[in-house]
Amino acid sequence: MGSSHRTPIYRDAGFTFENIAEAEQAFIDESLVPQSSRHSIYTRWGNPNVISTERILAKLEGCEWSLLTASGMAAIDTALSIFQNGAQTGTWLFFSELYGGTNVYIEEVLKRTRGINIERIEPQSQTYNLEELDNRLKDLKPKLLFFESISNPLLIVPEAKQVIQLAKKHGTKVIVDNTFGTPYLWHPLEDGADLVVHSATKYLGGHGNLTAGVVCGNDSEFKTKALKYRKFVGSILSPDDAYRLETQLTTFELRFHRQCENAALLARFLDSHEKVKSVRYPGLRSHPTFEQAVELFGEKGFGAMITFELQGGRPSCDIFVDSISETVAYVPTLGDVNSTLVHVSTVFGTDRYPFEGMIRFSVGCEPYKQLGAQISAALDNISV
Repeated sequence: MGSSHRTPIYRDAGFTFENIAEAEQAFIDESLVPQSSRHSIYTRWGNPNVISTERILAKLEGCEWSLLTASGMAAIDTALSIFQNGAQTGTWLFFSELYGGTNVYIEEVLKRTRGINIERIEPQSQTYNLEELDNRLKDLKPKLLFFESISNPLLIVPEAKQVIQLAKKHGTKVIVDNTFGTPYLWHPLEDGADLVVHSATKYLGGHGNLTAGVVCGNDSEFKTKALKYRKFVGSILSPDDAYRLETQLTTFELRFHRQCENAALLARFLDSHEKVKSVRYPGLRSHPTFEQAVELFGEKGFGAMITFELQGGRPSCDIFVDSISETVAYVPTLGDVNSTLVHVSTVFGTDRYPFEGMIRFSVGCEPYKQLGAQISAALDNISV
């Protein structure tokens, strides 16, 4: 019988021991350093499929360790748990432009349920002011700073390296959500971030058929704390999803490279179209943080997300979405090999994003000629 070059799927809830002594040693090892035993114990604590995929992700991120969770939000929760310390937790500072789910989590869980003192910093004219950040760090003395490398959905790119440097100057730990940037464009840990989180549901998985999150880092103490939290909360990724993610990671760079290329072409097309009011894409010179994006990502690309506004507001969006629905699905996620879209204000809230004509477009791997023609035809159906 032939052998497989892939890790078999271990669907076991618990793992078999030969005798009492073997089990005893495994439990001793686990109590001293989680996952230090050569023997798996219980899938909520660790699973061979999860560990195998974590090693690949750590190599991709260029770090010492990575931990998989059941979703991107679970990854954020796990990363933040490391810095929660009862009355000694202190103040946490978050950039205001974050994924809607993260913002709700901050308000409902961190502030209301856990009572953590949360402060926010707002962008000025769609850019973050480093002088203001420096002053806020000096005044607040936060224990933690959290930001996204490319914000969702306005695609703001901060001067990320300088942001981390300022935080370090004030003794503040840094977590970066690099879901939109991905390890293809930037490695935050190399520039001093303490932890990086991704929604692996998005580009790392890239096929829209699993939910997963990952926390990446270099500090061994942080790893131990994160492992313990994940173990007791029970947010580890399932063996089947870990197996599928491992296979999907083999094409990550190929996929994301193509998506970035398609996004750059589409952004330029939309930017010149009479039916389009404005285009937000970090690779366009008109974008408020174009220079920051060039400094951070160089020539590798600018991501695969485009946020644009149509002339005519909501009625134009209804026509556009209906016209293109057979080829570009309306799906409240992103990063798929197939392009998807959402209407921003009805998904993320009109109070925060009062742009009735705004579409968030996740660019896929389709041949650009095909994708561009479909979008052009949909725009032609709009009368403004």
